[in-house]
Amino acid sequence: MTRPPYEERSTAQPCDPPAGLPGIPVGTLVRDRATGREGTLRDVLLYRPADRLPEPEGRPARRLAFLRPVGGGREWTTEPDQVVAVGPGSRHACAL
Repeated sequence: MTRPPYEERSTAQPCDPPAGLPGIPVGTLVRDRATGREGTLRDVLLYRPADRLPEPEGRPARRLAFLRPVGGGREWTTEPDQVVAVGPGSRHACAL
């Protein structure tokens, strides 16, 4: 069974495998260019806050990348186009 590309996922379900970005799999050490922070890519999905009305009454869902600091901590979100792999050969965080 293959998972849908990240742009087709609307919400995370408990059994859905995490999606990555083209060329950047989940678990890769990345930098958020918007903030300069580094962390591991956890997932990429379309996100709509629970208190928002569905389209067309509310705002459309937006694609977000979910990142977690190396060593743990509070996850944060950023636009997927702000995510770049860190270091040569884009190290995988599990290998650190």
